[in-house]
Amino acid sequence: MLHDSCFRNTGDARSPHAAFDRERGGRETRARGDTGSPAGPEVPQAEGSQATSEQPVQEGQEALEALQIELQPVNKQASREHARLKLRMWQRRQRHLQQRGALIQGIRGFWAKAFVNHPQMSALISKPDESMLRHMTNLKVEEHKFPRECRKILLFFGKNSYFQNEVVTKEYVLGLDGYRASHSSPIQWYPRYRQEAYRRRHDNSSLNFFNWFSDHSFAGSSRIAEIIIEDLWPNPLPYFKMKEAPGERTERERGICTILRRV
Repeated sequence: MLHDSCFRNTGDARSPHAAFDRERGGRETRARGDTGSPAGPEVPQAEGSQATSEQPVQEGQEALEALQIELQPVNKQASREHARLKLRMWQRRQRHLQQRGALIQGIRGFWAKAFVNHPQMSALISKPDESMLRHMTNLKVEEHKFPRECRKILLFFGKNSYFQNEVVTKEYVLGLDGYRASHSSPIQWYPRYRQEAYRRRHDNSSLNFFNWFSDHSFAGSSRIAEIIIEDLWPNPLPYFKMKEAPGERTERERGICTILRRV
């Protein structure tokens, strides 16, 4: 009784229960293979690792933001310089185009011949169209940025027996899918030719120069605008000087009309 009382009152390490608890704890420690750390995930250590991995990303983002702030005035200056350069080039180009227009007006039938000799345009021009084009004195293509980016084709004509217009205007909006018709000058036909013009336009709905000239809103008309704006207008001289071999136009018409029917 005395020994049991001493064990209970003093909590001596020699207590059978204490020895049992130490032995059981040692077995659990050896089973875990650690040095006494509690089982389960080490949450504080994982949070520290995540913070360490996010730090370079945050630093890179801050550096990028600082660089963008420094880049803003540089971009503005570049835009101003680009606008000034573009204006100077436009003014210089206009002088040359005006001189070119004056020279072309002194060459009778220049544009008619350039149109007819163009490999793709020639397939769309009939003999009556050629007669009408002989009265064409000049051609201009203007670029407009506001309110939308568009191209304006201006065809100048002298006095003729077909229509009264001195200038026929065709406007196209430039988009991602190419040129889209937006406006066309109404043709003021002379009474003696009005019925013929009506018949030609309504009896033939295919893509040709006359239909484009009369009303450019039908499907496929943007192709003619593209030829004029991007090919004939920049440099018409090679087409004016081009000599066509006998039978060449007929073969070209067949091939090109086949392509146009597929469009």
